[in-house]
Amino acid sequence: MYRLGIDLGGTNIVAGLCDENYKIVAKASCKTNVPRPESDICDSMAEVAKKACEKAGVSMDEVESIGIGVPGAVNPKTGVIEYSANLHFHNWEVSKMMNERLGKKVLIENDANAAALGEYLAGSAKGAKNAVAITLGTGVGGGIIINGKIYSGSNFAGAELGHMVIVKDGKECGCGRKGCWEAYSSATGLINLTKEKILSEKL
Repeated sequence: MYRLGIDLGGTNIVAGLCDENYKIVAKASCKTNVPRPESDICDSMAEVAKKACEKAGVSMDEVESIGIGVPGAVNPKTGVIEYSANLHFHNWEVSKMMNERLGKKVLIENDANAAALGEYLAGSAKGAKNAVAITLGTGVGGGIIINGKIYSGSNFAGAELGHMVIVKDGKECGCGRKGCWEAYSSATGLINLTKEKILSEKL
């Protein structure tokens, strides 16, 4: 049996099909193109998921489970994205909408939590009891594994390390606060800093 993982990022959507040994056997991707309606993004996720299966010659019936990694505060129990700064969504019932498109139960988790768990199970943190993962992309994510379990905190945002304030009254972040680590160290933040530096030298 196979497992299908979908990474819903602020820039790209990537689907990966894994075998029972956690080996990726096929991938497919497309641009996220936010902002756009939730239903459109779900259509894109379903499309890349099916493409990954097609590349591997695997039918959806052979897929045992499907999981989606999403940036922001995610409630795995309800399948709802409660808040995502980079995707501009609140209370999105993504699990339900993806189940309707793929005909299978779809689980969700914060993307950095999912990355941390992946490293714990089959990557650089394999064999460790506790681990911390930092993900850099459109934003800055964090995943914490304690005693083999994902630490989510009381509000499912316990490892949102990118939204720690590192500069008092600093640059505005997509979450609405100022001075977050993400505003400086994410791909978006670095691009903005580079543009500002170039413009300042031209003046």
